[in-house]
Amino acid sequence: MVSLFLRRCFMPSSILGSRHLSLSGLPVAAQELLDVGFNEEQAERILALKPRGGDPRHIVSCTKELLLIGLTPQATLKMLEESKELRKTTVKELRDRADNLRSLGLGEGSLQRSLTRCPALLSLPRSYVLAAAKCLRQQCRFTAQQVCDILRFSPEALTYDPGYLEEAFQYVYFRMGANHKDIITCGLFQTSLDEVRVRHQFLERLGRFLPPDKKGVSPTSNPKLKEVMALSDSDFLARVARVSPEELHTFRKIFAREELEAGENKDSETGMNHTDSDEEGENTDPGDEIGETDKKEYLYKRMKKRSANRLERP
Repeated sequence: MVSLFLRRCFMPSSILGSRHLSLSGLPVAAQELLDVGFNEEQAERILALKPRGGDPRHIVSCTKELLLIGLTPQATLKMLEESKELRKTTVKELRDRADNLRSLGLGEGSLQRSLTRCPALLSLPRSYVLAAAKCLRQQCRFTAQQVCDILRFSPEALTYDPGYLEEAFQYVYFRMGANHKDIITCGLFQTSLDEVRVRHQFLERLGRFLPPDKKGVSPTSNPKLKEVMALSDSDFLARVARVSPEELHTFRKIFAREELEAGENKDSETGMNHTDSDEEGENTDPGDEIGETDKKEYLYKRMKKRSANRLERP
């Protein structure tokens, strides 16, 4: 049975009366949504959303563009309902941002999965996403293929400020002895850095996580990074820390007090315009060519120039 909303959409204006003439665009809009694969209930929900400038044609145009990008009607509806910013985006912006993600290596299939998982990628300016990708390449020394893998495993990474990305990377790279391959799949960019630090330092004080050696290699006895970052609190306590929830709760309070006493600034650095004039290769892209030893030396210099107190506290 056709819903009351859509019956109203398809009624001639002569039946609706002059006071409904402002809705004259809706019947065409509703039919367009039905024609591209939405059912009546989905079409009603889309047309009920508040469009940019109050024009229902805009929401229909955005919906059709999302379908052209390759998203399913179900995914498109979910994204539009959950993201007010996405509904404000123009069709050209959607197209350009999708093309930008393709230029970073996301192919068909991977692109749609990443967007379904992180719709914010279509709401952010192209320059913001490129700045995050540049940070991963130049400051964190991921290869182009590794950046593409991050987009597939953790598309949220490109929504973060470059300063935060570099700080999070440096923490797990130097303090936890992680390598680039492990960082891609461990869930670092899906977990807050504060939570990573709490769990890591909790395990350190329990003696269950040892620092890396002088070569930056983590002992094989340490838990896997994914076990530290990706598990729920209950699984983390049962499988990794092997202590009671009360002990972790108490440590969180201790950790917060230590942070307060250290006078740390909780806000991530913007880093958008940060440059290091005395570094070589700032405008080059050597991530694929340099050796692992040179890469470690470069990253170590970067780490020393940033928040040394934060990264090296016990």
